Amino acid sequence: MRALSAVLVLAAVPAVFAVKAHDFKTCSQAGFCRRGRALSARAKENPAWRSPYVVDASSITLSPDQAAFTAAVKSEIYPEVNFGLDVRIHDDGVVRVRMDEVGGLRKRYDEAASWALLEEPKVSNTIQWTVAKDSVRAKYGPKNDIEVAVAFEPLKVTLLQNGKEQVVLNGRGLLHMEHYRTKESVAKSKEGTPPPEEGLDTDDSQVVLEQTLPRTAWFEGETEDGWWEETFNSFTDNKPRGPESLSLDIDFPNHGHVYGIPQHATRLSLPTTTGEDAYYSEPYRLYNADVFEYLADSTMSLYGSIPFMQAHSADSTVAVFNAIGSETWIDVGRPSPKSTTTHWISETGILDVFILPGPTPADIFAQYTRLTGTPALPAHWSLGYHQCRWNYISSDDVRSVQKRFDEEDIPVDVFWLDIEYAEDHKYFIWDHKSFPDPVEMIKDVEAIERKMVVIVDPHLKRVNDYPVYKEATELDVLVKLKDGQTDYEGWCWSGSSAWVDFFNPKSWDWWKGLFKIDSESSSWHWTESTVNTHIWNDMNEPAIFNGPEISMPRENLHYGGWEHRDLHNINGMLYHNLTAQAVKERTDPPKRPFVLTRSFYAGSQRFGAMWTGDNLGTWEHMAVGVKMVLANNIAGFSFAGSDVGGFFGNPDSEMLTRWYGVGIFSPFLRAHAHIDTKRREPYLLDEPYKSIIRDLLRLRYSMLPVWYTAFREASVTGLPVLRPHYIVFPHDEAGFALDDQYFIGGSGLLVKPVTRKGVTEETVYLPEDQVYYDYFNHHAYRGAAKGKNITVPAEIYQVPLLIRGGSIVPTRERPRRSSPLMKQDPFTLRVALDQDGNARGELYLDDGETYAHEQGNFVWREFVAEKPAKKSKGASISSRNLAEQKPAEAVDHVALATYDSANAFAKSVSGVRVEKIVVLGLAAKPSKITTKDGKELQWTFAPGVAAADKKEGTASVLVIKDPKLGITDDWEVVIQA
Repeated sequence: MRALSAVLVLAAVPAVFAVKAHDFKTCSQAGFCRRGRALSARAKENPAWRSPYVVDASSITLSPDQAAFTAAVKSEIYPEVNFGLDVRIHDDGVVRVRMDEVGGLRKRYDEAASWALLEEPKVSNTIQWTVAKDSVRAKYGPKNDIEVAVAFEPLKVTLLQNGKEQVVLNGRGLLHMEHYRTKESVAKSKEGTPPPEEGLDTDDSQVVLEQTLPRTAWFEGETEDGWWEETFNSFTDNKPRGPESLSLDIDFPNHGHVYGIPQHATRLSLPTTTGEDAYYSEPYRLYNADVFEYLADSTMSLYGSIPFMQAHSADSTVAVFNAIGSETWIDVGRPSPKSTTTHWISETGILDVFILPGPTPADIFAQYTRLTGTPALPAHWSLGYHQCRWNYISSDDVRSVQKRFDEEDIPVDVFWLDIEYAEDHKYFIWDHKSFPDPVEMIKDVEAIERKMVVIVDPHLKRVNDYPVYKEATELDVLVKLKDGQTDYEGWCWSGSSAWVDFFNPKSWDWWKGLFKIDSESSSWHWTESTVNTHIWNDMNEPAIFNGPEISMPRENLHYGGWEHRDLHNINGMLYHNLTAQAVKERTDPPKRPFVLTRSFYAGSQRFGAMWTGDNLGTWEHMAVGVKMVLANNIAGFSFAGSDVGGFFGNPDSEMLTRWYGVGIFSPFLRAHAHIDTKRREPYLLDEPYKSIIRDLLRLRYSMLPVWYTAFREASVTGLPVLRPHYIVFPHDEAGFALDDQYFIGGSGLLVKPVTRKGVTEETVYLPEDQVYYDYFNHHAYRGAAKGKNITVPAEIYQVPLLIRGGSIVPTRERPRRSSPLMKQDPFTLRVALDQDGNARGELYLDDGETYAHEQGNFVWREFVAEKPAKKSKGASISSRNLAEQKPAEAVDHVALATYDSANAFAKSVSGVRVEKIVVLGLAAKPSKITTKDGKELQWTFAPGVAAADKKEGTASVLVIKDPKLGITDDWEVVIQA
């Protein structure tokens, strides 16, 4: 949410802020990042640079029944230190490369992957390694065109496709795993080195000086830079384990664009940070932090970290997932327009890199989400509109806000409560002065089938009359100081606070038990709640007002003796995970939880939604929010959004209206505002803005079938809900850097949100020779084989929204106050014919709340429009049962053997019908329209441009009126012309 200082716990928050850059490190202020960049600089300056890491060929051990091998690795600068290499190829072709120190002073942190991965990947038992004199190699793939080569001297790992390098690890020799050492051992290694003699001339002095330097100086540098202690602002990090960083270059020699590594406020195609004309001077930082009012164009770390990067070219897409939990800096260079270099510098951890071979974007998403999981299928209602601010101040305030929404006929599904609901910020404990009847208040919201979301932050107020803190203390599950015995104390909204260590298994069942509404347990639980109360996890980086970089001291200890520095970026995900489990398990049978998180890591997509944090009410933040949500989508985390209106500031009516135009086309749609902002609920706006926002929200609600169907696909295939152009058109180079327009799932809807002031028209890029229709006025635009920019209207009441020819879009057009009230509403089908007169679309439905879909209780339909004959000017439109055709692909994580069309859910919606079919681009006026059994249907036709025409203009529009076709039934409509 926000972090200022401990003073602000008690003081009023000022109205104007700016990012406090001095609270957060730059690379030059982080010793291990300085060392990593200096290593890179030395390598660049030395043409003869060679990595000191070599594979001991005599140590290679091949697995007898799996595509895996191990080997010993030596460092030529530290021959006494041992490393172990483990390389394996998974069933789906992903290559995992692990390297760890063997027999060192202590164990390096190696658990990041275990928290991120859905399960341990299966290693192939068909792919075989071949050992040569200088390398180990394996070839595989459907076309046997993928090859992995592990070179020995020096160690280098290369993924090739058709003989072309795709991904190269340690190709520039920047691999360095700083082994564990002691001050004493370092001092001893320098003993016996002769000092410079007096009286020598300059040249001789230089020779002697070089002889006094450590033998490792050419590689590690001449000084122990930040090895043993580091100070930033008033905080000193004693670094009890000494230097332990990991440096690794990962290059993409034939890919000119890289995407991913969220969260940063920057473009989708990542700008450079190093090399000539670099866009940024600082590396991208991954260190989950509460960055107050972040910049709209920066490499600064923000609230979440997903160390996953895709590289794309017109020929292929590849990716890497670097399973590291500690602070990481990433330099991006572009030696040529067609190649990219990256340098990853991490504070701690083992080398554990997954190389994803692709070669298509769809393959990458399948491979990555097989590792870390697909996005959870959300509760249907959570795709509606969420109304929040810091803070609705009382029960009466909540009721009043709901009343005003209903009086103005503005749909909304969820009302939110920020931290002021809790007595002294003791989460779960209501402030009964302001909220005397919390359960009754929530039930008033539920009466219109709405939900509430209440914030539960991770900091626990350190007072004995707070049962949550008291029980955590008794269970001994709080994060410790570096002595391993004393509970850590920091400051946050609750004042003096403690933090639960969710890496400790003892905390798990206890935390889940707190959310039980009815429980036989004698321990405390949240009785003043309901099953329709869901949760917001904020401040879970963790944010600590009096901590270094507004977070936790790195030498604090977690379960297993790991320092906080080892697992900092994973911390917030565990809190999110356990809270989601708690909300899911509080009912029997369980219901799908909604839990919003600010902090996240690879795998967080399995547990709920995220938002982009404390944005500003500015046009720049509106625009970059679109790019940030796209970045999260392509990093596996589709359920993402930015605060509509901006958390800070008071946007004027135009900006706020445009922000709703952005928000309704985000997977997660929430308006939120700071405590010092003016109230800006949409019903408070003057006309015409109030009506425009009402219409925008109604548009969102009409499209909920599109969003839910897209989430089903994401939950099964891993394909993102929002799809930038490079995913949909991977060979169109003109679209590789596009990040201000995108497609919604596989629906064919192309949106270009307006994020600039005073706009009356916008430019939209069409990447193909195909017809695109304006969603609202049905104007037909023509693309071109080499791509084409078109100009579309974008007045304040308009959002540029096009339907790609060849798409069928199912919607529900009847305005309702909340989404559950739409369950029995009829459907409209918009059929946007392509140039060949064809179209298709999908619709997925289930109860939207439970997990009954995993037992086959759902409806999954395919709609198809096609010409009955090649030269026909007519068409047939049919509905087919996709679930019967593809039961194993229907729902997430369950491969159904069969599908029963008469399942309980299908029966519950058997009366739901298609009430209208709109066909765009028909070549001629129909002579007759019937169902397959001969029943004539009523229709109207407005002549216009046909899909197959070359000209632009308003398309022909056929409207078939109430054909009374069941949404669960197979049927066909025949259009004769």
